[in-house]
Amino acid sequence: MNKHKEYLNGLNVFPVPDGDTGLNMVLTIQGAMASMKNFENQSMSPGEYLKNFAEQMLLHSRGCSGVILSLFMQGFAETVANDDFSKENVYKALENGCRNAYEGTENPREGTMLTLMRALKEKYGELMEQEDDPIVIIGKTIPYLKEVLDKTPEMLPVLKQAGVIDSGGAGFVVFIQGVCREFQHNGFGANGLPVPILLKIGETTRKYIAKGLSKFRNTPFAHLVSSIDFSRIQNNRLREILQNVRKATTNLSVNNHVNNKKKLQEKLIDELEEINNLWNPDIKQKYCTEFVLESDKVISREQLREMLAPFGDSLIVLQAGNKFKVHIHTNKPDDIFDKVKQYGELVFTKVDDMKKQHRNFISDDVIDYRRDKSIYCIVSGKGFAEILQKLGADDILCYGKNKPSVDQLVKGLDNLKAKNIIAAADDSDILMALKYAVSLCKSNVFIVESDNPIDLIGMMMGISKDYDIMTMFEEAMKSIHTIPFCGIARANRQVLADSGKPVKKNDYFAVYKKKIILSNPNIEELAIEAVNQLVNGYGLVTLYKGLPSRKNNGLVDRLKEQFPDIDFEEYYGGQYNYNYYITFE
Repeated sequence: MNKHKEYLNGLNVFPVPDGDTGLNMVLTIQGAMASMKNFENQSMSPGEYLKNFAEQMLLHSRGCSGVILSLFMQGFAETVANDDFSKENVYKALENGCRNAYEGTENPREGTMLTLMRALKEKYGELMEQEDDPIVIIGKTIPYLKEVLDKTPEMLPVLKQAGVIDSGGAGFVVFIQGVCREFQHNGFGANGLPVPILLKIGETTRKYIAKGLSKFRNTPFAHLVSSIDFSRIQNNRLREILQNVRKATTNLSVNNHVNNKKKLQEKLIDELEEINNLWNPDIKQKYCTEFVLESDKVISREQLREMLAPFGDSLIVLQAGNKFKVHIHTNKPDDIFDKVKQYGELVFTKVDDMKKQHRNFISDDVIDYRRDKSIYCIVSGKGFAEILQKLGADDILCYGKNKPSVDQLVKGLDNLKAKNIIAAADDSDILMALKYAVSLCKSNVFIVESDNPIDLIGMMMGISKDYDIMTMFEEAMKSIHTIPFCGIARANRQVLADSGKPVKKNDYFAVYKKKIILSNPNIEELAIEAVNQLVNGYGLVTLYKGLPSRKNNGLVDRLKEQFPDIDFEEYYGGQYNYNYYITFE
């Protein structure tokens, strides 16, 4: 994906030349890969790994392309979490991934990455009748996916107008090609295998072999075992056992006597089970459970201890009057709660999955709120960040060129330590990631669906923190479209203006109400034309200079000469995609 990111970035469609689809997908996957290092000392099955990986993808997803890819992976991983990688279950996983991506996307459009996901699922379903190996089936879908990708300009007029295929869809095809190439050519030994992963392979192999060596040989998992590079296995005993598994499944005809097969099967099962018991680092009691029970029926700590001891280990019972604080490691927290509720009222409960404590997703802990309400703005330009802070925003995420990940947004919202938050971003491509961040953070967040920094200025000028949060949100929504403006940017390819007039590559164009109204190879002449067309009835024109024009000076002076009856002001906005925003008041 990283190798092809510039190609994918170059497919981004006008009107805003932000060119970051490929980068967003790369950063989404890289963020997940980096986070998975936290799991290196833990043993987990392939299904568990994928589920954790998909969760980290969602947390680190950037832009619409990253979020949609993460949603697909999340749906896929949910289905294969049971370690069933049969062709039938992989189809169900593709189906669930496709459904999850469509349902998680507001206003899903055909001709995008979603279409390619659906095409993969449908073609896989057709090819299932011809092949048994899921990897082979997925590989055979790629020519069809490329055909569908070539048709995306016919599904989305904006793609056809720009003369490009969909960048997100192209990225998804690159992703699928990479998966297939890894499995088919590189196998599993290219970079070595950690012991915990090998042990899980051994454990799963044991479960399959228990059903019979012949049946095991015909499973996709047998293909996985045959792909292992044994020279990279440092544990001599485990290497020998897995080599024997390979020999046993490839030479069944030599051991065709029923008794021989049975003995070989039992031997392999015993060896795999023994080494698994020696090395298995899994926590036997998965949930660290705590609660406070207020009860007049429980006589003593000893009575409660005796009642709970069969449920787990690491049991601690503290007593203060008629309140009992309990800590226990168990696999059945719900059963414990049902049991103790018969004796009184649970005034506090907390359940942590000890395998996933660092994420703390299932904890009942609440944030230490320090204020009732806050305003959180997300902008790319440092100048706009300073302006919004002066207008009263409590915190601002200035993300620069790379759009923020879900994880960054969650941390930013939680760091406010506010019970209620109004959040607004300067780019609609951030909106999807922001909505998923809101579902993960601990505050009550109201999202203002803005898509440019001028809307954020209008919002800040139209609300007061003296209002209650609902009134603040209502006023914010009323204020975001109150300042008329146009944006001036440079075309990175030839396109058509709404009038039908072509805009040449590298010419400047002016956008007003999301439509191209003017173009000119000279940026100052274009600005004068735009002001002349839009200034009627207004007395103040404000220019917000972007990063591409940070060294340009003199435009305001020319405008003052051209329009002596109008007041002009200039500020540094620092935005990446537009040379100027020009507002009219």
